[in-house]
Amino acid sequence: MIKLENINYQINQKLILQGINLNIEQGSTTVIMGKNGSGKSTLLKILNQIIQPTSGFFQSSLKHPIPMLFQKPLILKNTVKYNYQILHKIKKFQMNTSWFDEFKLSALEDQKMNSLSGGEKQKLFLSRLMSFDQSTIFLDEPNQSLDLESEKLLLNLLNEEKKHKTLILTLHDFELAKQLADEIIYLDKGKIRLAGSNGNFFGSFQNLLKV
Repeated sequence: MIKLENINYQINQKLILQGINLNIEQGSTTVIMGKNGSGKSTLLKILNQIIQPTSGFFQSSLKHPIPMLFQKPLILKNTVKYNYQILHKIKKFQMNTSWFDEFKLSALEDQKMNSLSGGEKQKLFLSRLMSFDQSTIFLDEPNQSLDLESEKLLLNLLNEEKKHKTLILTLHDFELAKQLADEIIYLDKGKIRLAGSNGNFFGSFQNLLKV
């Protein structure tokens, strides 16, 4: 589905990503991990064709960028309902409201966005993206600002989605990755330090820490 060979990404002569080789299969769930500044968000944007690599080979079955969850999504100074429906009004697609309903956001739909907590905003951003009902989902730190109960619900929702979709996401939380991922990529200073299936990754990662 998506293939990268020796991908580099550079800004002002600074290498952000270096020598990235990666294959992502359709129907799989791939989690990209690493410390802050390791290049996770940049790699996710390259995979979704939002930014172009400086060099290397890139191939994707996706013909163009698709809506994704950013760490700082678009917020309009209006109500929750308005922010949720705005993309539908522009693109005229059939909305999937299942995530909106699961997060019980109808109780907040008349509130202004600036009255919401960080977790409530994140649930709205997730629900807005998932209303597209796309076959491929890109998520940049989807659990940020969520409390434990909401994070558990997010995990359940994603595990349901992964049964029939391709998920590509960044995470800091190793426990979430263990419960969700098919494949895990660990970035360090813009390079893939470790990559493997869920069953093999964590044992290898422990060995890596000992080096």
